[in-house]
Amino acid sequence: MNRDRRFQGFTLVELLVVIGIIALLISILLPVISSAQKSARSLASLSNLRQLGLGLGQYVIEHKGQYPVGAMPSPVPPAPRYRWADAIYPYMKNTAVYMSPQLTPQERERMKKPFAHTLNPDGTTRPDTLYFGGYGYNYQYLGNGRFSTTANAPYNAPFFAKATQIRMSSQTIAIADTNGTRRGSATGDDVNVFFTSDDGVYIVDPPLQSLNLGSRGSRRTLSASTNPLVGNYGYDGGDDANATHQLTRRAIPAERNKSKVNVLFCDGHAEPLTLAQMDDSDGDGTTDNGLWNGKGISSSAR
Repeated sequence: MNRDRRFQGFTLVELLVVIGIIALLISILLPVISSAQKSARSLASLSNLRQLGLGLGQYVIEHKGQYPVGAMPSPVPPAPRYRWADAIYPYMKNTAVYMSPQLTPQERERMKKPFAHTLNPDGTTRPDTLYFGGYGYNYQYLGNGRFSTTANAPYNAPFFAKATQIRMSSQTIAIADTNGTRRGSATGDDVNVFFTSDDGVYIVDPPLQSLNLGSRGSRRTLSASTNPLVGNYGYDGGDDANATHQLTRRAIPAERNKSKVNVLFCDGHAEPLTLAQMDDSDGDGTTDNGLWNGKGISSSAR
């Protein structure tokens, strides 16, 4: 009898119990695995930024202490535009590090920007065109190529920050995860508009519009003083007059690394910060540009 029992299979109840236990273990382990994967991607992103920091540092050294601009207008449209990633490419040719591993497929498609040297002379793509995306440059304080020859000085020429102007390099943002700008009108309820536009996906903007706070990143239109809806936030050349622009037009840092933004600083180190930490350098509860302006102090203390 006992010998025959050894060769009998599991009963239905026993099978159901085993299946239930396995399902329970899977439900416990899946969030842990998912969290571990996100942590691994976050660490990979920090590694990317540190490598980009090496390329940026080499660029600054070889250009007599001068930082690159976020982007330059096309010299002769439709020729390709030249952006910060193109500037440091000769010093960091591993194009994989220019693309955040945390991007969703939708973000990757929305944010990808082509390397200028991999486009045709007329700006069209080729089968071997390469892209970067997910990281934005602090162009408002480090380098702005948006200018108008008819604007008043110093906004009539490109702006290149000098390393000597960055007094606190360990507390000055260079590159960070970016969401780009929101799409929406300046008069509507834009706070909850999803990030669907591809505007500003290669830059990050400080929390305060910066024309009057030491930045060369904004280009005030002549009529902005009388019509605050003219122009945009810093990205397209902005005005300092309308708070709605700050909500819709700012290229906002992206908290895609376990609710934190991965940030590269001008001294080459990278660390995760919350958006609140990036926008309040002294922790007094008041928004400031302290981690953006090269001084390591809040804008109000300039």
